[in-house]
Amino acid sequence: MSFVLSGNIFKKSVLLSIAMLLSVFVTLFGFKVTFVVEVPTYTPFDDDVYIAGTFNNWNPKDERYKLERAGEVYTITLELNGPIEFKFTRGSWETVEKGQKGQEIPNRVLNVDKDMVVNITVNHWRDFVEKQQAGLRKTYTGNIKLIKDFYSPELGNKRDIIIYLPPDYETSDERYPVLYMHDGQNIFDASTSFSGVEWGADESAEELIKKGLMRPIIIVGIYNTGAERINEYSPWVDSSYGGGKGDLYAKFIVNTLKPYIDEHFRTLPDRENTAIMGSSMGGLISLYIGFEYNDVFSKIGAMSPSVWFANRKLVEYVRNAQVEDFTMVYVDIGTAEGSNPVDRLNDARELYKVLLQKENLEVFYIEDRGAPHSESAWARRLPEVLLYFFGKE
Repeated sequence: MSFVLSGNIFKKSVLLSIAMLLSVFVTLFGFKVTFVVEVPTYTPFDDDVYIAGTFNNWNPKDERYKLERAGEVYTITLELNGPIEFKFTRGSWETVEKGQKGQEIPNRVLNVDKDMVVNITVNHWRDFVEKQQAGLRKTYTGNIKLIKDFYSPELGNKRDIIIYLPPDYETSDERYPVLYMHDGQNIFDASTSFSGVEWGADESAEELIKKGLMRPIIIVGIYNTGAERINEYSPWVDSSYGGGKGDLYAKFIVNTLKPYIDEHFRTLPDRENTAIMGSSMGGLISLYIGFEYNDVFSKIGAMSPSVWFANRKLVEYVRNAQVEDFTMVYVDIGTAEGSNPVDRLNDARELYKVLLQKENLEVFYIEDRGAPHSESAWARRLPEVLLYFFGKE
């Protein structure tokens, strides 16, 4: 009896060891995922197609992730594991895929927990859509100016800058407060928005100003640069996602962009009339810039800030930051954000508590019940921020 029992224990031990080895193998090497991708018929025959995502730091032209042409489709087999996000490009973010109507689409999401074959159809490429305009209609409201390819000497790159001017700008000599907003392609125009949904910042401002509820303001939308977005939106490096160029991005706004805006538009350039805001990673970098350059900004908006990034370095930074002059801070969070909404909610609450302990701060904090991490949620809450910063008493 004891011999048989020992044998069973031995077998169980062997099976357990094999299971553990398989688990380690999957963790290290992942499952085999074959992507079979159908592209638009107008795709140039000589163009290469790439997959970019969380597994390669969103590099749009990583030779390791170039697909092979197989007749009418492109294929690639990768070893992946767990949830991933990705998109297809032809080697740059100017040639990234777009939706059926030529709109921006959210990242593709796939949970890899076994070997699989994934069939995908790319409907359009960004550069072809922009050339042909693909029937898209701009959704601007009011007086909108677009500055193409604005150069940043600090970062060595270019981006578009989009500007909302208040209703009476062309008929008066007034000067106006300025709100700087990150992810500029998402705030005014659904046709350029990452998710196909805009914040409606122009519509909200226009309505509140015309109703006499808010001071007329200028809104400056700073486009992100695609693959460099995360790198530019954090001064700290996250080992899984990047970051580290946030200080250069901050200097670009303070030393290059703001002087240009103040010179070419009728602004009130003092700190009391200058605000900065964004969502997600844009919320993180807004808090950093607002505290780091507190002599420039008196109002900081952080919608659904990515507190989790870089081991929650933001909380430590805010705790130690010095605030010399009175500053208004807006922070919010939805209670249904991401795959771990409780963690995101607790992160925001901790940030709020740290902010409350600081001198010279006035903090407005909102928890939006049932709200996801999305442009539509931020659009709904945006009037609250505008009224808090610029509302008439």
